[in-house]
Amino acid sequence: MSFVEIPGNPVPEGAREQRFKGVGGLEIRTMTAPAQGAARGSIILCPGRTEFIEKYFETIAKLQARGFAVMCIDWRGQGLSDRETREQEKGHIGDFDRAARDLGEAVRRNADRLPRPHILLAHSMGGALSLLALQKRYLTVEGAVFSAPMWGIAALKGSALNAARAAAALGFGKAYAPGATKAWSREPFEGNPVTHDAARHKRAMDLIEKEPKLALAGPTIGWAASAAGVMAGFQKPGALKPLAMPVLVATAEEEKLVDNAAHARVVAQLPNATHIVIPGAMHEIMMETDDRQKPFWDAFDALVQRVVPGK
Repeated sequence: MSFVEIPGNPVPEGAREQRFKGVGGLEIRTMTAPAQGAARGSIILCPGRTEFIEKYFETIAKLQARGFAVMCIDWRGQGLSDRETREQEKGHIGDFDRAARDLGEAVRRNADRLPRPHILLAHSMGGALSLLALQKRYLTVEGAVFSAPMWGIAALKGSALNAARAAAALGFGKAYAPGATKAWSREPFEGNPVTHDAARHKRAMDLIEKEPKLALAGPTIGWAASAAGVMAGFQKPGALKPLAMPVLVATAEEEKLVDNAAHARVVAQLPNATHIVIPGAMHEIMMETDDRQKPFWDAFDALVQRVVPGK
């Protein structure tokens, strides 16, 4: 077991780290943790861009207390999984399909620790990668919850989108996207775009300072091009019609990073989806203040009752 530990962020009870070779031979890191008491099922937890397993320890403990086993993944190119470039901080996933396949393989390899039913819980970029995994049938679940999913990015439209695709096609995919930060630095709480909770924001920054390998800078042109293609695919008529499981989509009212308008467009493609707006929340809903998180968890529990009735 090898987790980054800091005061105030305890390792979830029974947590175990796993590593396996993903697509192309990259080492992918996952964590599993058992339910407290009799298991009601399992949660497949998918973090966003720049995030990592340790950032979700508090969330994982909440899920265990609800009776769920949990699996969380460090996506290729971030956390303590292998990078696709030599530059450790460069935010690069050259092909989102590879990361989606990694997720399916991670669940298969940990199947004996993950009792059914499976409920997906995905945030931001994790919402794009996991929805792609469901769409391509690399992964099957009985329910899904998306927190501020990255199904659209305001900066990736029109000429910017065409430029990213053209540059990637010309072999510049591993170069930083225009305007991307080229080195990680500690983000001040004041004016941050993700949470109103100072303690949770500090905890995330402290984890990166404790283990600099967790640091991630801006995305690459290849990341932007692949993301744009995948997100556009979700909105094609009929693209998501086979995904008939109960779905909850939570939009942050004070969103500053993803395109909230895309949520409604994708929800319209899902046959059995509920769409809610979390009042006063910024992008990282599960890292928000307790009062802002409450509507999210109430809605999460309501979806669980649909998937695991009577338990």
